[in-house]
Amino acid sequence: MQPLKLKPAVILLSLLTIVSCKKITDTKISTDKINKGISPLAVQTGGSITVDIGNPKQKIDLMGAGCYFYSGHLVNLANFNTAATWLWTDLNVNVFKIVLRADGVEDVNDNTDPGVTDFTKFNFTANNNLTDQITAAKKAISLNPNIKIWGIVLSPPKYLKTNGSVNNGGTLTTSVANAYSEFGEFIYAHLKNLKDNGVTVSYLSLMNEPDYPSSAVPYESAEFTATQAQNVYFNTAGWLKMKLPSVGITVPKFAAPDCIDVTHTNGYVPSLNAAGNIDFFTTHQYGGSSAANFSSASTASGTKGLYMTEWHAGFGMGDTPDELTASLDLVNKFHDAFRGGAKGWLYFEWGAPTTNFGGLLFTPWAGTAVRKKNYYVYQQFAANLLNENYINTTLSGITNFGADNVSAFTAPNRADINVVNWNTDAQNRVRLYFGGNISTINIYRTSATENNSLVWNQNNVGLNYYDVDFSGQSFTTVRITW
Repeated sequence: MQPLKLKPAVILLSLLTIVSCKKITDTKISTDKINKGISPLAVQTGGSITVDIGNPKQKIDLMGAGCYFYSGHLVNLANFNTAATWLWTDLNVNVFKIVLRADGVEDVNDNTDPGVTDFTKFNFTANNNLTDQITAAKKAISLNPNIKIWGIVLSPPKYLKTNGSVNNGGTLTTSVANAYSEFGEFIYAHLKNLKDNGVTVSYLSLMNEPDYPSSAVPYESAEFTATQAQNVYFNTAGWLKMKLPSVGITVPKFAAPDCIDVTHTNGYVPSLNAAGNIDFFTTHQYGGSSAANFSSASTASGTKGLYMTEWHAGFGMGDTPDELTASLDLVNKFHDAFRGGAKGWLYFEWGAPTTNFGGLLFTPWAGTAVRKKNYYVYQQFAANLLNENYINTTLSGITNFGADNVSAFTAPNRADINVVNWNTDAQNRVRLYFGGNISTINIYRTSATENNSLVWNQNNVGLNYYDVDFSGQSFTTVRITW
């Protein structure tokens, strides 16, 4: 989204029985004026945001990130223990996404009977990522027992591919006898290896970006039409549902193929629902990101729900994106997904070794991890997000201030209002009205000079309004209780 030119405006937040706030650098309101409920400033320029606190929408139940490529950059850090605490204790997350890689694991079929697995023909140590991500996942679970593991398959093994390679696209070949069951056996072997190493997979995606023309990409990939995906989920997921209980492995919840573009999701939904083995729908956020497009995909997904499962700050911003601008764009992506009905959001990588790739941490090999702006934005946004419900916000009469500047969430006796100002101009003296007195208020901000900083807090407020400054190029969270 291109920056808008903002001018001072007034935000009216009707939260029924809730409250308001004042930035720490504002002029202090005198005691007599607080007692009289009179504001010393009359800077209302019009406009309002109404927060529909009485009509909660979808509950947010999954938040996390993954280790697709850079698990080694996590476990080999000089400050791994500190970095692990930053990620899995200090972030409010409950999902760790890992990759069930194909390259070198079963390049040649173990045998011609998928019902009898010869584990001596599988190699789970040739790719260091497979071993490092187990180390990272076990560390995460030891620090945060609420974390569940989500596995994703990027490609079937090469002997099951139409192009004879795990890279450069291609799809599952049906020329191999029992191809769907053989694919299931490959996944079963992964799940057993993980279980043997103390890791249980609770969620499983059988495809990664099947809608992306990937013949030119040098990484593990596969393409599947909606009909091909339907056949895989009907046959392969069906085989796994029968096989796994018989060998003492919990059947994971099956996620739909992770489309690269949210607008492609709708094209897969009917076929996948017909397959009968889909527990929830997913999408990446690299294309078509808008609240309207997420709303369309969420509506198509129905009661099974839609989850955003891959995106990272700095995407599409060139080789050297401005770190603050990239992190504010992350807030915009949060808003697109949640305003559009998403029930969860997964970052691409916990860490990455390049400053422009957008890991939550900058993780140079065997070096010292550093928290990036996008880490603090993620932390600020997700602080209370799990098990909160999204609530609608309606804007009226605010010049040059769009609906996607704001998102809000609620839980019993609490609400969080997230406002991103990605413009250089400040949005000052915004009056937040709540229609009733609040108990406490805390304001957090990430900006060029602040990292999820508490810039103001007050207990026993007893007022139904508060004035807030939204600094230029900043992300502010107003957290209230009543």
